[in-house]
Amino acid sequence: MKKVKVGFLGSGFIASVHGSILQEDERVEITGVADIVLDNARKLADSLEGNVQAVETLEELIALGVDTVYVTTPNTTHVGPVVKCLEADLNVFSEKPMAVTEEGAERIREAAKGSKGVYNLGMNRRYASTHKKVKEWIEGGALNPHLGQFKLNRGELLKPAWTADSNKTGGFLYETTIHQIDLLPYFFGPVKTIRCEARQNISDNEFDDFAVLVTFENGGIATLVSSAHSGWSFPFETIEIYGKYSTATTAELETVRLSPGLKQQMIAEDYTQVPFYEKGGYVEEDRLFIDALINNTAPPVDVEDAYQLTMLINAIYESAGTGEEIDFASRIKALKKA
Repeated sequence: MKKVKVGFLGSGFIASVHGSILQEDERVEITGVADIVLDNARKLADSLEGNVQAVETLEELIALGVDTVYVTTPNTTHVGPVVKCLEADLNVFSEKPMAVTEEGAERIREAAKGSKGVYNLGMNRRYASTHKKVKEWIEGGALNPHLGQFKLNRGELLKPAWTADSNKTGGFLYETTIHQIDLLPYFFGPVKTIRCEARQNISDNEFDDFAVLVTFENGGIATLVSSAHSGWSFPFETIEIYGKYSTATTAELETVRLSPGLKQQMIAEDYTQVPFYEKGGYVEEDRLFIDALINNTAPPVDVEDAYQLTMLINAIYESAGTGEEIDFASRIKALKKA
C-alpha cells in the first residue's frame, strides 16, 4: 500500500497533536518537520516515530518528497505556504483559519481550483464527541433545531501572549471563536442574515466582546456570545439548541444532554474520561482527511466550506463596525454566480 507522505510546516502544539495521531495511522509516513526555528523542528521530529527530518523552510520540506503538508503556523501566515503547496499539486491540511482576509481566502480558493492537490481546513470541533452527538440527533430527527445559543470565550488573552496580538491571530474571532461560528451553519444550515454588536472593553486594538444574532434560510435563529476576558469561567464553551419541546445542551467538550420531548427520559452522555485528542475531534478529522486522499473522496472541510467561513467571520466584523445587518445569503448567491 502506498503511504501518504506527510510533512509539517510549523512545530508548535497543534503540530504535535496531529503528529501523534498520524503516526498511529498505518497509511501515513511522516517525512519531515519544517520550522524557522530549527531546534523546534528537531524537537518535534525527534518525538515522532521513524526517520523524520528537521528542516527550516517549506522548500526544504517539499524537497524531502512529501505529497501532503500540514500547515500549522500562526493564523496570519497560512496563505503564502498553502498557495505554494497547492501550486505544486500537493495536498494541504491547513489549521484554522483558511485566511484572515477575503483576499487571502480567494487566493487559496483559486489555487485549489487549479491544483491536483486536495485542500482541507482543520475544524476539529465538528468532530468533537459532544457535537457529533448533537449532529446525530438532528440528522436522525430527534431534534429539529429552531433556536440556538452558542458561547465560546477565550478567557484572558494573557497566556500565551500572542493570543492578544491581532497581527498573529487576525482578530479575536479568528482564534478560538471561529469554531463556534463554524458550528452555526453546521447545525442550522445556510446563513441568511447577520447582526453583530461588539465592544472594545479591555483590548488596546480590537473588539473583545461580541453579541451576534444570526438567522438561517430554514427559518432558524441563533445567538452567539463571545468574550475575550471572561477569566475562564466554566463552562466557557456551551451550546443550547431548542426544537419542538426538546433541548440539546453541551458543556465544554465533556457532556451532552438531550431532552427529547415532554414527559420523556433525558438522554445524557459524558466524555470526561475519553482522551482529549479523541473527544476533541482531532482523531476523526485526521482520519477523514487521510480517507479522502486514499479513496479520492471529498475532504471533511473542503475549500468552499473554508471560504464561506472566512466570508462569515468578515461579515460579523463588518456588522460590528457599521451596526448594520448583513444579508449574507445574497452575498453567497452573488459569489456563486461570479
